Amino acid sequence: MNRRALTVLIMILLVTAGFCDPIASETPIIRQLQHPEVANDQIYAICGKNGVRIWGLRNSILLERENGEIQSFSAANSPIAAEGTITGIAFVNEDIWVAQTAPSQGLGLLRFDGEAWDTLKFPDAPGLLNNHIIDMHVDKDEQLWVGHRFHGVSRYIERVIPTFSNYKIMHLYDCSLLNVFMQETHLWMGTTNGIVRLRTEIKSNYDLNVDKWLFPEFPAREAFSICDFIDDKIVAGTSRGLAIFDNQKWSLRGRADGIVALPANHLQRQKDRIWVGSPAGLQYCDSNEAGKLLTETDGLPSRNITALALDENGNLLIGTEKGAAILIRPAE
Repeated sequence: MNRRALTVLIMILLVTAGFCDPIASETPIIRQLQHPEVANDQIYAICGKNGVRIWGLRNSILLERENGEIQSFSAANSPIAAEGTITGIAFVNEDIWVAQTAPSQGLGLLRFDGEAWDTLKFPDAPGLLNNHIIDMHVDKDEQLWVGHRFHGVSRYIERVIPTFSNYKIMHLYDCSLLNVFMQETHLWMGTTNGIVRLRTEIKSNYDLNVDKWLFPEFPAREAFSICDFIDDKIVAGTSRGLAIFDNQKWSLRGRADGIVALPANHLQRQKDRIWVGSPAGLQYCDSNEAGKLLTETDGLPSRNITALALDENGNLLIGTEKGAAILIRPAE
C-alpha cells in the first residue's frame, strides 16, 4: 500500500472512530448560485430557515424554496425602494422581514406575510425608535430584534397593531451601532467604539442594566460582528481578530494565532466552530486551531465576504461582492 492510500485509510478510520471532525478532514464543498439575479452581484444580507433561503441584494431580494420555486421582489412588485440599500433580512413565523435604508432618508421595515406587504416606519409604528435600521437578529425564542444606527434597539411585539418595545442606550447617542446579538437574556451590541451588553432580565433603570467595554479593556476599537460560542462565551469580530469574553474578561485571538480573515466583519457559529468572513476570505476556527483561508481558488465567487448565515441543515450561506454560494456541511 502506498503512502497516499495509507493516509486516506487512516483519516477514514479516525473520522469513523470520532477522533476527527469530518468538516476539517474533507475539502469544503462550495456551490455557487447561478441564478442571473444573484450571480456576480453583491449580497448585502442572507436568511435561511424552514426550507427557504433569502438573498438580499442592494434593492431586491431573491427567495429559494426547497420545492425549487424561485421568487423575487424589487421596486417593480413590492415596497422595496429602488434608491434604498437592504441592511437586513429575517424570517419569523413564516413572515419575511426586510430592513432598508438610504443616505438621504430612513426607509424603515417591510414585512411580507406570503400575500401582502406592510411598511412599518417611524413614527407611525408604535415603539419604533427611528428608521435607521442597520441590523436584524432573531433569537432562540423567535423574537425579532432590530438595531438602529443611533439610540438603541427595538423588539417586535405581535399585536393587532404592529408594536415595538425599545431599549435606548446612552452609548449609542455618541457612537454608531454595527450589529446586535441576543444571548439568552443578554442583548449584545457591537458599536464603532467598543461593545455594550444590556441585561434584559433586570427590570430597572436602563443605566443600571448596561455594561460597556472600551479599548483597551475590549481589545479593539470596533465590534463588527457578534456570535456565541461553547461554554457560553461571546465572540466579537474586530479588525485585530476575535475578541472572546469568558464572563469575566476579554482576550484576543489574532494573526499570531492563525486568524488571517481580517477584519472579521461577519461571524457565524456552526456547532463547535466559528466561520469568519472578511475582505480577505472565509476562515473557520474552533477552540484549538484556525483553518485554511478560503478564497476564489476554493470555489467562492469572491474572497470579499459581505454576509453569512446558516440554514436549518447547518449549511453555511455565503454572500460575497460578486455573488452567492453555499458551503455544504458533510453528513455526519
